[in-house]
Amino acid sequence: MKRRNFIKSTAAAAVGSQVLGGVPVKAFSPFELSEQIQGEDDKILIVIQLFGGNDGLNMIVPVDDPEYYKARPTIAVPKDKAVKVLGNVYMHPALDPANIYNLKRMFEDGRLAVIQGIGYENPNLSHFRSTDIWLSGFNSIDPDKRLIDGWLGRYWADQIQGFPETLPDHPTAVQLGGTLSMLLQSPQGDIGIALTDPQKFFELGQGLSPDLDRMSEDTRYGKEFNFVRLVAEQSDKYSTVVKSSYDNGKNSVTYPKNGFIQQMQLIAKLISGGLKTKVFLVRMGGFDTHVQQQNDDLTGLHPYLMNTLSSGIGLFMQDALAQGFADRVVGMTVSEFGRRPAENGSRGTDHGAASMQFVWGNKVRSGVYGNNPDFTNLDNGDFRWQYDYRRIYADVMETWFGGTPDDTERILEERVLPLGVLQRTTSVQDAYDGKTRIEIKAFPNPFTSTATLEWNQEVPASVKIELYSTTGKLVETVYIGSVSPGRVTIPVTASASGSYICNVIVNGVSNTVPISVLH
Repeated sequence: MKRRNFIKSTAAAAVGSQVLGGVPVKAFSPFELSEQIQGEDDKILIVIQLFGGNDGLNMIVPVDDPEYYKARPTIAVPKDKAVKVLGNVYMHPALDPANIYNLKRMFEDGRLAVIQGIGYENPNLSHFRSTDIWLSGFNSIDPDKRLIDGWLGRYWADQIQGFPETLPDHPTAVQLGGTLSMLLQSPQGDIGIALTDPQKFFELGQGLSPDLDRMSEDTRYGKEFNFVRLVAEQSDKYSTVVKSSYDNGKNSVTYPKNGFIQQMQLIAKLISGGLKTKVFLVRMGGFDTHVQQQNDDLTGLHPYLMNTLSSGIGLFMQDALAQGFADRVVGMTVSEFGRRPAENGSRGTDHGAASMQFVWGNKVRSGVYGNNPDFTNLDNGDFRWQYDYRRIYADVMETWFGGTPDDTERILEERVLPLGVLQRTTSVQDAYDGKTRIEIKAFPNPFTSTATLEWNQEVPASVKIELYSTTGKLVETVYIGSVSPGRVTIPVTASASGSYICNVIVNGVSNTVPISVLH
């Protein structure tokens, strides 16, 4: 298509969606936007979507729980075949492929966190609706509520100055394969590109820079015309940037020929070559394991997928470590739901609720979060959730990308406490300003009426204290004020009995303390 015809026809449509050189183009109104500051750091997030509903129970195996073996007489992993990692953590042997850096070794090296009981209230067991809930970051019990954009799309649309009238020099997000996911869409337009082959993307994008001048923006047509003109121009530019990064990049390890693993290889090469993309999205399918999930010898579809996942992440991490960009990257898996505790009679498992999730990278607080699944306290035959899935999202926005609690509340439309699974990078200036984590004590704990929070404050500080439920939802704000250097004591009360997380925000940095109230 000639450039002039593309501009005219696309601007005239001004509604709906088109694809340009792998870049989904949506002509949303670009002219009612506040300008935000785009982050200048080089942090990168990799999201791996496990579509179909991953069975976390056979990944991190509760080998010491006899109820596990009662619920899964044919597909459970025997204790003598499970792989013991640190402490009392056991993994499926497929997560420990031989002669390769993998998830088991990453856990032992402090580069992997396992979050158990991840989910949300009133779980929806439809693949499509639950996927939309996970990708949007909205959990609404109203089935008519439309979920049409993603939490990362909304976050970065807010962060990019002048978006979408002004786009960054490098694509903010890159999805490997397919059409652009809802995760990377915002009310103002898409924040990323869908990419399969850098060479083909380059060939498709070349020559799209418009040969028509900008129009006056006195009319809606002119504004839409200029927006589409800019997207065409950026598509040409992005195709060149991606191709250059691919040509300049390298891989320091050998990746086998496997679709998912080669996608991880491509991400490593693009990062190595200088692509300044903030978010990469990769999808793996096949996790809807209703039938013949696993054979007697622990092979089969789900073990194959686990082996592939572990190999792809492990090889990428080895590559990142060798090339020196490992500190810049964290990754996470997401899946729309877990599987039921009990197998279904077809050597498979049906749609369940709460499951488990991996978060990985050098800047992860490694370990196991949450308790082992409780087979004696099920909810309609499903495991009960322990952590709101959006606590990971809050961690990514606030701890990794440097957003604020207000950013999180605006993007998720609810106050959600970060889980604390990611490490915050502390600068010299942060230390001078007192923006580092401090040791806070609560006593007595448990308490019946009032507890006292105590810590040593080195510099003047603004303080906000919030109480959250153990799942991560805000219950109430109990204190807002400022403190002077020295010993700080602040009383805290709670109106109802129960367990809480006390979030003490000092100079913008969260410090959490678990407390229990006994009325």
